[in-house]
Amino acid sequence: MRPLRTRAVRALALGAAAVLIATGCSTGTRANSTSAGSGQIPPTASAGELRNHALRSIEGKTVAFVPVGLGTPLMEEWNRQMETGFKAAGLNYVLRDPNWDTAKQAEAVQSLINEKPAVLVVHNFDVQILAKLIQQAEQAGIYVIQINMVSNYKSDAFVGADTIDLGRRIATDIVNECGANTPTSHEVQIVQGDATSGFTLDVMAGAKEIFDQHPEIKIVSTQAANWDRTKAHDITATVIQQHPNLCASWGFWDQMQYGSAAAIKEAGKLGQVKVFTSDHSSITCEGIRDGMFHQSYGYSVPTQGKDIVAIAKYLLQSGQAPGTARIADYTPLVKIDKTNWNQPNMCYDGKSDGLTVS
Repeated sequence: MRPLRTRAVRALALGAAAVLIATGCSTGTRANSTSAGSGQIPPTASAGELRNHALRSIEGKTVAFVPVGLGTPLMEEWNRQMETGFKAAGLNYVLRDPNWDTAKQAEAVQSLINEKPAVLVVHNFDVQILAKLIQQAEQAGIYVIQINMVSNYKSDAFVGADTIDLGRRIATDIVNECGANTPTSHEVQIVQGDATSGFTLDVMAGAKEIFDQHPEIKIVSTQAANWDRTKAHDITATVIQQHPNLCASWGFWDQMQYGSAAAIKEAGKLGQVKVFTSDHSSITCEGIRDGMFHQSYGYSVPTQGKDIVAIAKYLLQSGQAPGTARIADYTPLVKIDKTNWNQPNMCYDGKSDGLTVS
């Protein structure tokens, strides 16, 4: 999806990340580590010495990934990109799937802390569940990278969407469709993921900045479907009965929001009710093609997986102890609607490169 722009922004983001790490910016506690990183080399090092340093820094190291649960294009794509990238670099790659169980996710992270991989990649259910464990991991000498849903405890790196800006953008688009200058009810439904996830909290914060400027927008329902399609369907079926003139339904993830779109279709309200969402899996492109979604915002999911690989390799070569950097790599946001849904690489399926939905 817009590969030239994506590469440019990615390069800038990773460059900024490198500067932040190199300056040692930190608000956390310096952790003692002998297992991660291999020291620093002088700027006058030869090309051969640089190469040897890079290879020694990652030799025999293990990277572990703990998602919230596999089985959706989002998680599968992250896993596919990381497995490919880390194995190509000669790193060991370990996956622990808690299958959407918060207790099992915490257990998996605790077990990995005991096993001491060099790098741990986590996808937080909410802002609190893994916060103490992430801190423990860094204190144990493990670099921690968070992906797309940030914890209250900020680790070495975060890779994901700028969800505050995402909330602003979608709220602005909803105002354009349902605001004061439109012949609509101005009524809007919001279907959150988990109410305490970093993604939900930041999207809502960004949206509030916009909606506070437009008092004509009536938020008639804000409920959490916990990323579940069936719950989103049932919530929306009730809302559409209570508010038959609803103008827009906004759900925070395409996988989940497809359930809302199905309920709206069953009520015969597609077209009247504009369905907004985010992510850019094949669910988005097929949904726009079939008239189920009005629009979505993609956040460069394949790039996120590749950026995690690049940042992990940098951390291992940096010579800094885990817990001494706090960086963020925000991947580009791209609006997807009926004008561009079928462009090559606009969406992904978690299985292959170069997906084109037709």
